[in-house]
Amino acid sequence: MPKIAFYTLGCRSNQYETDVIKKICVAAGFDIVPFEEWADIYVINTCTVTGNADKKSRNAIRMAKKRNRDSMVIATGCYVESGPPELFKISEADILLKNKDKAHILNYLPKITKHIEQPPFKYQIRANLMIENGCENSCSYCIVPLVRGKITSKPFDQVIAEAKSMVKDGVKEIVLTGINLGEYKSNIVSLVDELSKIDGLLRIRLSSIEPMYITDDLIKVVKENPKVCKHLHIPVQSGDDKILKAMNRNYTSKDFLNMTKKIREQIKDIAITTDIIVGFPGEDEKAFKNTCKLAEQARFSRIHIFSYSDRPGTAATKLPNKIDPKTIAIRREKLEEIRDKLMLKFHMSFKNKPVEVLIEHKDGKTGMYEGLTSTYVRVFLAGLPRRRRGDDMGDECLGCLIPVKFKEFQGENVIASPVLV
Repeated sequence: MPKIAFYTLGCRSNQYETDVIKKICVAAGFDIVPFEEWADIYVINTCTVTGNADKKSRNAIRMAKKRNRDSMVIATGCYVESGPPELFKISEADILLKNKDKAHILNYLPKITKHIEQPPFKYQIRANLMIENGCENSCSYCIVPLVRGKITSKPFDQVIAEAKSMVKDGVKEIVLTGINLGEYKSNIVSLVDELSKIDGLLRIRLSSIEPMYITDDLIKVVKENPKVCKHLHIPVQSGDDKILKAMNRNYTSKDFLNMTKKIREQIKDIAITTDIIVGFPGEDEKAFKNTCKLAEQARFSRIHIFSYSDRPGTAATKLPNKIDPKTIAIRREKLEEIRDKLMLKFHMSFKNKPVEVLIEHKDGKTGMYEGLTSTYVRVFLAGLPRRRRGDDMGDECLGCLIPVKFKEFQGENVIASPVLV
C-alpha cells in the first residue's frame, strides 16, 4: 500500500483543504504516515502570506526529497499559485499543483490496482470547515487576493450536510473558516443557528473575521447561542490611523476600539484576539506607540504578530520609508511583552472560576489531557477527570466538555485541575 505524507503551512483554509485531500487519498487506498517518516509520496500545502512562509515552504519541499530521493514530491497551495521564479528552480518538487487542482489530486498520483481495506479518514475532535474562498479586498500588504482569486461561497445546504458528516466522524467543534469569512454570501448568522441544531456538535467557532463584518446580529448570536464560542479573532493590523490608511484598511483606530467596546458590553469575558503587522513602511516611533496603546486599550487576549515583509505584486512594495529589520525586531519584542502581559491578565481573570474545556487529545510527552476553552485558552489537565461516583474517566474524556479550574499560568498555556463530572 503506497504511503503518503502531508505537510501544511499557513491558514485554516489550507488546513481544511489538506483534510479534504487526506480523505480522498484514504478512500483511494493510500496509507497516511507522519511527514517525518519515509513515504512514497509527500504533499506540501504551501503558504505565501509572508517571506518567512515562503522560506518554510521551500524548506519543506527540499526536506521531503532529501528524505527519499525516489519519492514523488507534490507542492501545492498559495506559494505555488504565486509562481515565484525561485520555486521553479527547486528540482525537488516533481509536481506543482494549483489551488483549484487540490481536490483532483488523484489525477496526479499512481493508480492503486489492489485495494486493502482501510479504515475511513478520521477527523480531529476540533476541525475546520471552509465555507468561503477568495478575497477582493485590496489591503496594500497582502498577496492573498492574487493567489486565491475572486470570492466564492459554499452553498448553505452543502455546509450543513458537510458539518453533519464531520460530526458523524467524531468532530465535536467546528471552526468556520474562509479566506475572507465575512464575505460568506448566505447569512452567516442563520448558518450558525442551523449548525447549532446538529446533535453531537458541541461547539461552533468563527475563525478570523474582518472588522467591517462585525454586525449587531453577529454579536447577538455569539452572546446568545450556547454552542458558539465566546471568541472573536478580529485583525486590526495597526493602531495608527496613518498606517491603517496606507494599508488600505477601511476603519480608524477609534472605529476599532468602539467596536471592541460594544462587543465587551454585550458579552462578558469574551476573548478578542487579533493580528498586528510590525514595521509596515512609514511606521515611525509614534505610529508604533499608537499600536501598542490600542493593543492595551482593546485588551486583546492573544496577538499574532507578523514582521512586515515585501510581497512582490502588492502595493506596499512601492511605498517609501521602509523600516530596517533591526528596528522591526526591536519593536516586535516590545509588542511581544505587551502581548504576554495581556494574555496573562486574561488567563488570570478566570482563576477560581469553573471553566469548560473540550478535551482534544492526550499529550504524548506529558501524558496530560489537553484542549481549548470556549475563549481560546489552551489547557492541560493536572490529573485525570473523575466522575462523582469516584472512578477516573480516562480516555472517555476525549471529545467531552470537562469543567476545570485554572491553577498555573505558563505563557500561552494554562495548567488546570479537573472538577468532578
